[in-house]
Amino acid sequence: MAMLQVEDLCVDIPTAAGTLHAVRNVSFEIAAGETVCIVGESGCGKSLTSLTLMGLLPSKAKVRATRMSFEGHNLAVMRVRERSRLSGRRMAMIFQEPMTSLNPALTIGDQLCEAHMRHIAKGRDEAKKRAVFLLDRVGISGAATRMLQYPHELSGGLRQRVMIAMALMCNPSFLVADEPT
Repeated sequence: MAMLQVEDLCVDIPTAAGTLHAVRNVSFEIAAGETVCIVGESGCGKSLTSLTLMGLLPSKAKVRATRMSFEGHNLAVMRVRERSRLSGRRMAMIFQEPMTSLNPALTIGDQLCEAHMRHIAKGRDEAKKRAVFLLDRVGISGAATRMLQYPHELSGGLRQRVMIAMALMCNPSFLVADEPT
């Protein structure tokens, strides 16, 4: 059985010039443990498809699908609070541009620990241990020291590795990677 099922997904975005039909009739299934790549030219809707799955589209966007389910949950009708519990814990995303995805006012450590403390409900010390472990696993040397740094203090490559570690913090069963490297 598929972990994720998407059938006839359409995303329309109203603009001043009319409706932008950003995603049209996209269908796919992903089983547990399977890797699927969506390939296409720039502007064809790959990122919008990913953002739709994560429930991160602008409020004006109109989403239609015959089916859009994850582990039996109907994503199309899921309330914001329910979606929030699912995202981060069971589903996570590595965003394309880390500088716009990381909060410049918070340390890397604070940002990494936030989701773990929210979804896993264990103490800050355990969240810090997990964050240091993952920073090390993604190839960031001096992980404990990096936890105290702000995004602007890191190179673009290190910021991207932080985003990968952040997506893995809650050990999700489904990971969306929107051009992560």
